[in-house]
Amino acid sequence: MFVASVLSLFTITLIIPNMPPGYLVVDFFRDSETTYSIAGISGDLLISAIINGLVWSVIILIIYSYLRGPQKGKRTLPLWVPGYATSNNSKKG
Repeated sequence: MFVASVLSLFTITLIIPNMPPGYLVVDFFRDSETTYSIAGISGDLLISAIINGLVWSVIILIIYSYLRGPQKGKRTLPLWVPGYATSNNSKKG
């Protein structure tokens, strides 16, 4: 689920470049003198897409984990607990 949301949000950011928070972070650290591109896509847009993919995917994962609840999907493993002396059985001896 995490990988699918990262990839989909990465793609959405390439289509809609002004999507926060990636655009805001890149704009804050942007150096106006550098213009570079990778495969015809500006580097700023790629960095913004990576930031958006990761940030929004973590938010989606947190919400999904919260809605799923603490007990769903948990397995209790059989656990052997030694019979230590308790106050009840130590008086019998």
